[in-house]
Amino acid sequence: MMGNAMSTPQTTTPERTIRFTVDMPESLHQHLTDVATRLKRKKAMVVRMALEQALKDLDDDAVVG
Repeated sequence: MMGNAMSTPQTTTPERTIRFTVDMPESLHQHLTDVATRLKRKKAMVVRMALEQALKDLDDDAVVG
């Protein structure tokens, strides 16, 4: 018999969070603040989004290059 399409979602343990500190020029920090304000997101979330995208782009470039 085929599985139910509306199966019960599996619970997963949240991934552990690691704190990472980075120094940046004041102008970059101001740009980050401006973007976070415009997106109505916390700066930490904007940094995570940007880092995930940058790492994906680097991985994609490595495959193509």
